[in-house]
Amino acid sequence: MNIALIALSHTGKRLTPPLTMAYLATLLEQRRHIVRIYDLALEPQLPLTTALRPLHSFRPHVVILSGDREELLVAAVNVLKLEQHTHVLSTPMSRTGLDAPHVCASVLTWLHRQENADGVGTGSEIDPTNGLDELPFPARHLLSLEHYELRAVGGELQTTVPIGALGPEHQVVLRSPTQIVAELRSISHEFGLRHYLFPDLPITIDGTWLFELLTRMCDANLGIGWEATADADQLEEAAIEHLARAGCEALCFDLDAALVFESTETRTRLRTVVDHARAQGIFLRANVKIEPPYESVPRLVDVAATFGLDDVSFDVLNAEAVGISSENSQIQAMVRQLYDAGRDRQRFISRFGPALGNLIWRLRGPQRSPTKSLDDDGLAV
Repeated sequence: MNIALIALSHTGKRLTPPLTMAYLATLLEQRRHIVRIYDLALEPQLPLTTALRPLHSFRPHVVILSGDREELLVAAVNVLKLEQHTHVLSTPMSRTGLDAPHVCASVLTWLHRQENADGVGTGSEIDPTNGLDELPFPARHLLSLEHYELRAVGGELQTTVPIGALGPEHQVVLRSPTQIVAELRSISHEFGLRHYLFPDLPITIDGTWLFELLTRMCDANLGIGWEATADADQLEEAAIEHLARAGCEALCFDLDAALVFESTETRTRLRTVVDHARAQGIFLRANVKIEPPYESVPRLVDVAATFGLDDVSFDVLNAEAVGISSENSQIQAMVRQLYDAGRDRQRFISRFGPALGNLIWRLRGPQRSPTKSLDDDGLAV
């Protein structure tokens, strides 16, 4: 039976391969179905009727749609019904495999019912409580991995490998470190990839599990690099050294600006972690959450610029509440401008010391956007 798996365009900031769909594809191929994955997010500008045109040559008996926008799912279903596709299932699913056990179980159950209605096929149960360990590796051969804009430090191609999933009660079920290492080895051999991103879950979620994973990665000597999200409070100097030996090339911290930058103890702790990580050659990113009151933003962002992070992005929350678009707001532009100016000043301070560095920076003048300026309070004018 021909089965088309269609991933619709999504609203996330970073486009990743639809791994949940790829997990499902592997299970379907094991049941001798012919499977194709169509990721419409790679060309989001195409109208649905045009994007779905490749189905004419494939002639699927079943179409499974996934997406994170209800209105787009409904529109796609309507287009498929107009083209006489009768067996269509639309369901929300993540792109990173976080919900793969649940999605695979529910879709296989639905598909079994369709097959039984036609008098053919047998069912197979997937237990979501076992997480990803029960599932075979995702069918990456059905994905155009080179078309996703995932790049590691240095610009080389990167792809995602999940380290866990959510159970039926939304609890985190981490994968076996042995299975993760086996998948990394398999992808490296089959696709020649050497850089990986562990999405969704912080790698520091369980210290014992992390130690085993890093130890097995060191023993495997895969010759790869990888990036993960981490909780700075869970990282000691020995753990950071272990991360580096296991191939960690980048860490990302999710920071709440008010909680982190207004606490001296938290700032000191974060600076210590940053210093240890930089000493090991680990690239450091941060996603900084900015919330009202916006009057405090200049001071918070100014503090953020002193940490010496390699890359920082800002999420301005609740901007809609004050009538400003969260995507291209004046606040977002102001935050980036303030941060860039603070980093510029911090470079002089690091080189010449606080007193002389500040003086030189003021005499030189902060490098500001040619189309933007700040008033005396540090706000965009």
